[in-house]
Amino acid sequence: MPIIDLPAPPPQLAQESAIVVDIRHADSAQVAAHKQDAHVRWWLELGDQLLLVGARGEIRKAAPDREVLGELVDFDRSRMRLHALGCARESATPGRLIARSGRWELRELSAAELRNPLPALHDGHAEEWREIEPDSTITWRYRTDDAPTAADPTIQSVVDAIDTTRWFADLSTLADWDRSSYGPELALSRAWIETRFSGLGLSVSAPAFTMPGPGGGQISVNNVIGQWTGTLFPEQWIIVGGHYDSRNSSSSSTVNTPGAEDNASGCAGVIELARVLVGFAPERSILFMCYAGEEQGLHGSYAHVQSLQASGNLAKVQAVVTMDMIGYSADSQLDAVFESYSTWIAYLNQFAAAAATYAPELQVTLSTNPFGSDHMPYLQAGKRTLLAIESDYDAYPWYHNSGDTPAHIGANAQAMGGAILKTSIAVIAQIAGINDRIFASGFESSAN
Repeated sequence: MPIIDLPAPPPQLAQESAIVVDIRHADSAQVAAHKQDAHVRWWLELGDQLLLVGARGEIRKAAPDREVLGELVDFDRSRMRLHALGCARESATPGRLIARSGRWELRELSAAELRNPLPALHDGHAEEWREIEPDSTITWRYRTDDAPTAADPTIQSVVDAIDTTRWFADLSTLADWDRSSYGPELALSRAWIETRFSGLGLSVSAPAFTMPGPGGGQISVNNVIGQWTGTLFPEQWIIVGGHYDSRNSSSSSTVNTPGAEDNASGCAGVIELARVLVGFAPERSILFMCYAGEEQGLHGSYAHVQSLQASGNLAKVQAVVTMDMIGYSADSQLDAVFESYSTWIAYLNQFAAAAATYAPELQVTLSTNPFGSDHMPYLQAGKRTLLAIESDYDAYPWYHNSGDTPAHIGANAQAMGGAILKTSIAVIAQIAGINDRIFASGFESSAN
């Protein structure tokens, strides 16, 4: 993690120093001890890093040298900002990087940079820059200080049915189309998704909605829904979704938009979860959804929430799982972020615990500072909702690029995608209720 000794602020401001402590291998008690150390005035937790702030000459006593990643001798909180790593990233991000975790980074801005307006996320659902609040957790590593919960044999059978080779093949098929919401090939990919859903015996629809066109005015595009009707509780719904549209460096380009990682990976994940879950005849209804218009402002997911509100069906929604960019890992260390509002902390912990039990290869970071994907409309509507996303997307060289192809996702793709899919299906199976039978309906053979 790049830590820098920053230029000293004016003398009247240079009253505090800060250290960044590596807490990757710390347990919960050790993290708490760092925060409560007598030399610490306040702290900021960012996943594997803990920023500790105190008096100059004293704060280094709060942690042993072997745990300190770096020191800022002259620390000025007024110059520090949290920066969201969203789609609307400027080519030269203002400030200097201090620490990063999940989808947030801490940056120090110069006085000149602070005088200029800072850019905001284009979708308008979160500020791209935030001031820091002392003693706050932005993201945190899920820690199992005790042994993980023993696997439930029935849930394990569902997890074991995930086929990452099949998932990656679907991802590759989707990446063969230019799936810009503005282009003609979006309809071709939509028809293919409809065929996959219908082959599983789902009730398929493609509700249209309008969104702003690239040259002004409105255009009509479609979400895709494959609905399973629950065997015991059909009026209780779970939504499993991911957007199927794509883009490159231009949000309006209609060519060279393969979007393998963003977000053929998540859309293919929805199909794979549907393929497995229908074979276990869930007791609750599940809407398997692929959204359009995400890249231009979450239009598809907003349209779906609005339709649920208009039809009186929003109250039926019990839980929502959204997958966006689940296939890339820069190395063999698999890291993912699960994020939601603090209201749904138990839901976040349910996913983290499922990962520890059913996908222990996955290192989980949790966040209650969500933004910028199709989980936001459901969160804003008050529904229990979570986003699953891999942690290395911002380091992916082909993010929002014409080179976002299956070949470029890399050698860790199936392991990365598989870990998120196994975690997600374990939780969905717990909530939906399943029967202990595998592919009894024969749908699987018809969907290959």
